[in-house]
Amino acid sequence: MSIFANQPAPDFQTMDISGNTVQLSAFKGSKVLLSFYRHVACPFTNLRFLELQKMDKSFRDMGLVVLAVYESSPDNLRRFSLGESFYARIIANPEFDLYTLYDIELNTLKILYSMYKGAYAKAKEGHKKFKEKFEPEGHINLLGGDFLIDEAGIVKYPYYNQYLGDHLPVKNILQFVNNEPLQIAPFNC
Repeated sequence: MSIFANQPAPDFQTMDISGNTVQLSAFKGSKVLLSFYRHVACPFTNLRFLELQKMDKSFRDMGLVVLAVYESSPDNLRRFSLGESFYARIIANPEFDLYTLYDIELNTLKILYSMYKGAYAKAKEGHKKFKEKFEPEGHINLLGGDFLIDEAGIVKYPYYNQYLGDHLPVKNILQFVNNEPLQIAPFNC
């Protein structure tokens, strides 16, 4: 069942790749960006994560909690993070239960639709930015999603990706953090 705006964010407890407990409800009092990614070898995921990484200092200064869920193994995510100091708490979820909890979509037609949305160029750009090679893991037809959760633990905006490379724009995340009205275009798919 899809997550809708103004409903409580489904709570979960898991571990991040550093072995620290992450419980969503423990972040009440802070705004949260909960992002669901594909696997660590995905060039679209790589581009998006690096885009958000550029905002690490701003997000930290604004008090935004960033949780990044991957369908990859903890070992591959630790290897991806080696020598890095990411602000985002990185969560390995190859079991897929968090994806199921948030109703993240598996959709082959939308993956194919991605070719009409510039997927080839984005994939090429994402591949160039890898520091090392990873093997794909998980579902080949996984999309992703971003959820903006307020200080009371309420989902203020659920964003389900409609094709590969589709994500909630950074400007909308900043609007949310700054308590500005979200101006988000409706889905075209």
